[in-house]
Amino acid sequence: MAEFDLAELNKTLRAMRIPHSNYKLALERGKDLLRLKDQGMGASGIMVFGDSGVGKTTLTKALVDYGTQHYGEDAVMRTQLSSSATVKAITSNLLHGFGDPFPRSGTGDALTKRLSEIIVKRGCRLIIIDEFQHLIPGGEPSKALIDTILNSFKILDDADVSYLLAGMESIMQLWNADKQIRSRFQSTYFLDIPRLPKDIRTWRGIVKAYIDVMAKFDVTVDCEKLDERLYAATKGAMRPLMLILTTAACKAADENTNVITAEHLRKATEQQVDKQDGLINAFDTDAREVVRFNERCHASRVLAPSSRGLDNIIAT
Repeated sequence: MAEFDLAELNKTLRAMRIPHSNYKLALERGKDLLRLKDQGMGASGIMVFGDSGVGKTTLTKALVDYGTQHYGEDAVMRTQLSSSATVKAITSNLLHGFGDPFPRSGTGDALTKRLSEIIVKRGCRLIIIDEFQHLIPGGEPSKALIDTILNSFKILDDADVSYLLAGMESIMQLWNADKQIRSRFQSTYFLDIPRLPKDIRTWRGIVKAYIDVMAKFDVTVDCEKLDERLYAATKGAMRPLMLILTTAACKAADENTNVITAEHLRKATEQQVDKQDGLINAFDTDAREVVRFNERCHASRVLAPSSRGLDNIIAT
């Protein structure tokens, strides 16, 4: 066995929440939603969207932790949707989270009214729905679906509870589809990943944060152009970055060494990253090719979709 505590190291790495792009802004706005009742303000809502691995789920879990710590166990209720989700299923999941004995018994309206009563009774301040894109699998919401969603929100108005919806970019089609939904979710946050070479400073800071934690466990990383190679392997996404580093730590521990080498990182990348999502051979190819890959990756990126401004919303 290696001389470092592998389980504790990887647990620490997995728990790290590193703010980047709009993550910090969305986190602070989420905390604001929790404070609205104390300020005598009405409930509000935000939408957070972006590709897989940018930190959406990490953000929602951070808000659950914050809300529980500052306002009690029932202050935040979070549910995560699966494929073919329905509005009624969302309500049932939330009722189940609150411990309702019959979360699926009754009509959609009856369940929503019961949820509203429980929210008031428990003092819930924020409801988080992650992977919200599963509610609109076709990408474009129907009028019937919009009406169902709005009806649920109206019933929950009496509960005065705020919402955070998180998902892929397609959830913005719901936001764009109806002015009443835009009025309820006035703030939208696109969580992007660091873009090289423009955001090289941000990326290096993220990588350094992980390396510094490893150093506290007497683990070092011996790899030329580590920042560039990690970016090529992950295209700047947070989840695969963490998976590569934790898996590489496992590889080092198996060999009874405290030094993570390029070979450990190569094997970890092959195990954890799909070739469509990054440069699989980032750790065994020429550094110049890695740099060229990163530059092409940066040049091919599209900008975040623009949110409609207030003038457009009022004119709708």
